[in-house]
Amino acid sequence: MQERTAAGAAMWVAGGMALIAVSDNFIPLVAERMGLWQFQAMRAGMVLPAVFLFVLASGRLRLILLVSAWRIAVRSLLSIIALMMYFAALPAVSIAVAAAGLFTSPLWVALFSAAFFGERVGPRRILGALVGFTGVCVVLGVGSEPIRPMALVAVAGGAFYALSVIWTRRHCAGETAICMSFWQFVGFVALGLAGLAALPWLGAALGGVEGAEFVVRPWAAPDGVALGLALLIGVTGLAATTCIAVGYRSAESSFIGIFDFSFLIWAPLVSWLLWGEMVSLRVAFGMGLIVFAGILAMWSGRLRLARA
Repeated sequence: MQERTAAGAAMWVAGGMALIAVSDNFIPLVAERMGLWQFQAMRAGMVLPAVFLFVLASGRLRLILLVSAWRIAVRSLLSIIALMMYFAALPAVSIAVAAAGLFTSPLWVALFSAAFFGERVGPRRILGALVGFTGVCVVLGVGSEPIRPMALVAVAGGAFYALSVIWTRRHCAGETAICMSFWQFVGFVALGLAGLAALPWLGAALGGVEGAEFVVRPWAAPDGVALGLALLIGVTGLAATTCIAVGYRSAESSFIGIFDFSFLIWAPLVSWLLWGEMVSLRVAFGMGLIVFAGILAMWSGRLRLARA
C-alpha cells in the first residue's frame, strides 16, 4: 500500500511539473506582447480572485489567515524574486538553460545551510557541490562560448529559491500551503505594479544588458492573445501547484522531492514538441550533472535528519 501511495504521489508531482513545463514554454510568446512586470501583475491578478472565491465558498477562509505576517512576507519576497529571475531569463535563453539555473537550488540549500546555520558538510554534500558546479559550467558553456547574462540571472534565481526553501522550513511551519500560495500571488501583483512604476529607473540601469528587453518593456495595452496567455499560464500554474501540493502531502518529501527534477525532462521535451527546439548534448550532459548533484544533496540531507 505504501509503495502504491508513493507511486501515486510521484505521478502527482511529475504531472505538476509537466504542466509548468507547458506553461513556461509560452513565456517567449508573452514577451513579444508585454513586459515581465505587466505579465506577472496580470497573471496573478487573474488567478487571485478565483482562489479567494474558492476559499470563501468552501468555508475555509481561515486557511489564508496569517500566523505571522512578516515571516510570510519574507518568504513571498524570496520566492517571487527567484521566479522573477527565472521568468526574466526565459525569453533570452532556452528553457533548458533557464530551468537548469533554477534547479541549482538544492545545491544552494546545502551551501547556505552549512555557511549560515552550521550544518555539517559531509563528503556527499562536497561531492554534490562539485558535481553541481561542474554541471552549471557545462550548461553555461564556460570556456567554450560567451556566457549570457540572463543565464546567470537564472542561476541567481536558484539561489533565491533556496533561501525561500530554507526560510519556509525554519519559519513557516505553522502556515498552511494555501495561505503561502495565496499571499505569494498577492506579492506578485504588488511587485508587478511596483516594477511597472520603477521602469524608468530599471530601463536606465538595464537598458544595455543583453537579453533584458523583457524586463524593461513598458506597459502595453493587452490584446486578446496576451490576455489569453496570461490566463492560461496563471490557471496552469495554479493547477500545477495543486498537483505538487497533493504529491508532497502523500509521501515523504525527501523521496518525492526527487521528482521535482522531472521538470528538466519535461521542459525541453515540450519545447521540442511545440517549437522544434533541440537540446544540445553539452546542455543535456550538464543538466544530468545538476540532477545527480541535486539528488545527492537531498539524499545527504535525508541521512543527516535520520541520524539526528
